[in-house]
Amino acid sequence: MLRLFLGLAILFTYIVMIWGGAVRSTDSGLACPDWPLCYGSFQLPKDTSAKLEMGHRTVSGLAGIFVLATFLFVWFKHKNSPRSSKVTSLIALLFTVSAALTGMKMIQSEAPNLKYISHMLLESLHIYESMVILGALVLTYRFLTKEENTAGVPWWAYAFAVTTMITGVLVRYTGSGEACGHEWPFCNGKLIPELNNWQVALQFAHRNISYVTWLSFLLALLTNFNKTTLTAFILINLQFVFAISMVVSGFFLPLVFLDTAMGFFLFAWLTYNLSLKSTLEPKVKPAW
Repeated sequence: MLRLFLGLAILFTYIVMIWGGAVRSTDSGLACPDWPLCYGSFQLPKDTSAKLEMGHRTVSGLAGIFVLATFLFVWFKHKNSPRSSKVTSLIALLFTVSAALTGMKMIQSEAPNLKYISHMLLESLHIYESMVILGALVLTYRFLTKEENTAGVPWWAYAFAVTTMITGVLVRYTGSGEACGHEWPFCNGKLIPELNNWQVALQFAHRNISYVTWLSFLLALLTNFNKTTLTAFILINLQFVFAISMVVSGFFLPLVFLDTAMGFFLFAWLTYNLSLKSTLEPKVKPAW
């Protein structure tokens, strides 16, 4: 049962994240003006945008249930679970509660309108909370299966990748995605644009951090060639293809969806394959 609940928690958290991206891309965030219900009712709304938003909330609720079930099983059902898995399952639960409260605050403050900097930061925070939940769940699975994987993704390459994702979220939720126009590698017709506009500066910084990330994974591949570093480099390049295609296409909605889905999948995969030293805990697998 633990394997089932943890797997469903990871799956539904991932679905929530990409579904949330679809809500953002279609400007459906305020299609249900109250919370947690939609127009004060459990009934399925007629408006397509409201259906999209209500579906996102429903899937989020299911994800929360599975996160809670995972926590209860790790802490109380399988008491011989590694201490590290207990910590990560607790982190996932705490941030699930936090994300629910942030979601409520977003609706109450009409943050999806992105009128103020506070709205932009609140929306970005919501995504960061989801990333923590997904990462904590993936690590919970890894610790339970005793996957040490010391020859995995180096921490410094992982750090650059996560930084790229963090700045990418800021770019998207501050409305800076088109600050450089629909061109790449140029930004407003220049390799180094005027940086007096903060949105242009943010977009330009994100792009340059992305280039450093690509170089870091190339270096990881060349210095320690193995299946994991090769797969990581391939996934990074695939993410680049989606991101560049999204920009030059004028943010064509299917490409935006693919970029979002690939980005969160990449985050989960890199987290699972992060190179970690073995712990001093007994190498005994819990009964799943």
